[in-house]
Amino acid sequence: MMEFWTPETRLPKNLPGVPIFGPVHLAWLFPVLAFCVAAVFLFRRAKPPNRLRTLRLAGAAMPILIVARLFLLGLTNGFDPAWSLPLQLCDVMAFVECWAVFRKGWLARELSWCCGLPGALCALITPGETALPFWNIFYLIFVALHTLLFLVPLLLSAEGVQPAARRLPACFLFLLGLAGVDAICNAILHGNYLFLRVGPPGSILAVLQKWAGPFYPLTMAALVWCVWGILYGGLAVYHKLRGRRCKKREI
Repeated sequence: MMEFWTPETRLPKNLPGVPIFGPVHLAWLFPVLAFCVAAVFLFRRAKPPNRLRTLRLAGAAMPILIVARLFLLGLTNGFDPAWSLPLQLCDVMAFVECWAVFRKGWLARELSWCCGLPGALCALITPGETALPFWNIFYLIFVALHTLLFLVPLLLSAEGVQPAARRLPACFLFLLGLAGVDAICNAILHGNYLFLRVGPPGSILAVLQKWAGPFYPLTMAALVWCVWGILYGGLAVYHKLRGRRCKKREI
């Protein structure tokens, strides 16, 4: 039971974690994705007051999970400035998506779609918390946080918020600013925020780093634009096909 409250840095070295695509990982990954699909379906059918209440609950829960994690790390002597600060992309997106829900700024909503959604999906598919056992509060917070990060942009889209590719340059400037802040923190704290120094094991970033060597940061930027091309290109194709179907029905 004590292991439930133990941070990664204080766990026994021989304690088995949750490997990527292992039985435990897949056992929670598919139900989480199914939950998100079901949540969007039910959200569309809900009345406007209930949709607003659901969005606000999900939006507020993300910063609360971040603060709870920091509090528990401090309480269990597991806080390490080199990796515990909320400076990773998904941590930052938790606050951005909360802002998008409550304040409805166009940049926050676009960032939720182009950064929060794909970032959370990648984290769910290839989680970096492989050293933690599943029945651990920090692992459960990780799963809950990234599930909400993935779900909220989908709910915003179901509410009628449409992404716009013309806003991507502004989003990229935001990412560059975050990368600059994280690079300074990494140099001072010897950390790895935004995975600027080392790609997490088992992820596509680790493959890129091995392939690109010193050009790893440039390939990270190229990867961002590739993901956006797939995401927004797929969305454009979807709207085009949907438009054709609507015209056929009218005829």
